[in-house]
Amino acid sequence: MATLYLGKRSGPAGFSRHVAIKVLKDHLAGQGELVKMFIDEARIASRIDHPNVVRIEELGEESGRFFLVMEYVHGAALSELLTKLSSIQRRLHPAAATAMLMGCAEGLHAAHETRDDSGKLLNVVHRDVSPQNVLVGVGGEVKVIDFGIAKARDRLHTTEAGSGLKGKLRYMAPEQLQRGPLDRRADIYALGVVLWEMLTMRRLFQGASDPQVVQRVLEGRLPPPSAYVDVPLALEAVVMRALARDPEARPPTARALREQLKEAMPEAARIEATEVSALLFALLGEEIADRARALPSLRLGLDTREAIVLPDRALDALTERLDAVTLEGETMVTEQPLVLSQSGLAPYTLSASTEGGGFDGLTAAPTIPQTRVAVAAPRVGAPTPPAGALAPAPPPRGGIDGKSIALLVGGLVLGALIAAGLLLALQDDGASEEAPVLIEPTR
Repeated sequence: MATLYLGKRSGPAGFSRHVAIKVLKDHLAGQGELVKMFIDEARIASRIDHPNVVRIEELGEESGRFFLVMEYVHGAALSELLTKLSSIQRRLHPAAATAMLMGCAEGLHAAHETRDDSGKLLNVVHRDVSPQNVLVGVGGEVKVIDFGIAKARDRLHTTEAGSGLKGKLRYMAPEQLQRGPLDRRADIYALGVVLWEMLTMRRLFQGASDPQVVQRVLEGRLPPPSAYVDVPLALEAVVMRALARDPEARPPTARALREQLKEAMPEAARIEATEVSALLFALLGEEIADRARALPSLRLGLDTREAIVLPDRALDALTERLDAVTLEGETMVTEQPLVLSQSGLAPYTLSASTEGGGFDGLTAAPTIPQTRVAVAAPRVGAPTPPAGALAPAPPPRGGIDGKSIALLVGGLVLGALIAAGLLLALQDDGASEEAPVLIEPTR
């Protein structure tokens, strides 16, 4: 729908700063409904003023082309950070995951509370909350992006009943899938899905097809995070409330969700932005440095001394080993080559171009076809299962798997042999391998 440019805004006395410029594609300029959606994004997001939401600075038009000027966030999408963690068999400590999601909740609450000039609520619903639409900046800030399909009162573009779904299937609330009335609690459900996946490093809905995913969402029979990893019970209770099938059972607002998370995991509120920044460098330092080479005027977020010491500490403090990481392949935010571009969009200097509908640093998220989830292999790690196949997943803790049964039977047989007086010299050939032991969270 749009092309994303990296630009520089200039002014008197040497004033300048980098911005992201989103330009509606030329061949779509004549499609009235798409133009309305583009303008709606600007009208809605420009009213949201919060440090946890990417700021819209301007809606402009030049030679018949509409464009948005947005705050530029140097960093990475949350989806990229999770994929990197998956590749090294680690997960975020529950406190770190909670801290990041609390920032998202604060930003969404500000969006939900957005009002018009008369003071009336616009009833904004993002409708596309997902790891791809959360940015982690080099300063440790967490920001929600992309209100391109947000629902709000007085939109120019309206979605007709029975029309295609908007958003990513696996993060949609049941009422959104059923095309029922939506309010802010649909976004709270999506936040619950995101946090569930951050804690477990696996997909909540792993249906082999879109209809199966829909069925699992509508059934509402969801495993708790503790079926796969160690999670504090109080935190798990908040996650499962956010994932309630009935919107009335969920926290009423994103701020209420944040407060419940803070109460359940108090240490999350003590995690500082510097620590999140250091973790970002520990995981994606090379990628961030590569992007920064095109932007020499940007400060990376850590000074030289901090960049040497803090990342390793943050990796130990904010993440922990995970025996079986089963994070499926996902639609990744993929880096595009920088393309020098000349444009008449004065007073902005355009220096880079990426295709897509969202951005994270020098990258853009590919457009997701409605009601479909594109799958791409993770950059590093276990191979992605073939199309139509379920990703392998560890059995829920609390049940007895085949390996445990085999060990039990083997032990009984061995005991019988010893009792009969048969003394055998057994070599360790792997038959007595112990079941994986989950690592306790670092306190």
